[in-house]
Amino acid sequence: MKLLITLSLVLVVFSGALAAQEIQKFATDITNITWDLRGTANLKHLRFDGKKFWSLNQDGEPQSAFEHSLIDEGVFRFDYGKSRTGWYLVTDDLKQVMSAYVVQEITFKPEKSGEAKAVKDFPQDIKSVVWVGERDNLPAKLRWNGTTLEVGVKDPHWQVNFVQPVIANRRTLEFQLGNKTTVWLVFSADGSKAWWLTITDVFGGHRSGLYTADTQAPGLNPRLNDLANHAEDLMKADHPMTAATLVREMERKCGGDAELLGQLQARFESLKR
Repeated sequence: MKLLITLSLVLVVFSGALAAQEIQKFATDITNITWDLRGTANLKHLRFDGKKFWSLNQDGEPQSAFEHSLIDEGVFRFDYGKSRTGWYLVTDDLKQVMSAYVVQEITFKPEKSGEAKAVKDFPQDIKSVVWVGERDNLPAKLRWNGTTLEVGVKDPHWQVNFVQPVIANRRTLEFQLGNKTTVWLVFSADGSKAWWLTITDVFGGHRSGLYTADTQAPGLNPRLNDLANHAEDLMKADHPMTAATLVREMERKCGGDAELLGQLQARFESLKR
């Protein structure tokens, strides 16, 4: 038994070291890359100088820095204060970035240490893993069974909801609770954590110079027009998954306008979402 415990600890330390190396490599890879952000109100251009993330003006000059954390391979996070954060997910080719405004974060971990494994084939590699954490100070569990996500809370007995998630981004499932609350469930590359993110807004972005579409659809506000054009660019760049994520965001924002919804659905009819 002692030998098994020792081996488990060695594997945990080794896995953690590998994860740290991958995060450091990610930091090096994104240094001095400028992203043009889409669908945002104020933050339009972003660059990492190797130490800090900076907002840039139209001339590319740094304006202000953000409190940030390099969360995982391809993932970084801004701390806005008052439990509000921004999560950014970068594609493997570093050409596209997507962010979400987060109002609640919950960290889940595999119920059994032996269940943690590298997530290379998503979501297949997380199938049947039980994740444990707390929601609203109550014990909580998650499990994706291959078709549905089981969301359980113990209050005082286990109550389980079954939701149909979609793949929203890299190692990310998206679903809604009660058709009101949108949640991203982001899994770490090494399979040691899952982050429950309650989100209110989704934004896009790309490396400078990749922008092409410039349609001004009547009825859409500037932010949604920007997102719609970016979704078209993502489709042309063969990123239908993230394009669909932006279209779902636009549909949520236009939920009370049947005419606008119809326009969006017609424009992005080919997307499965």
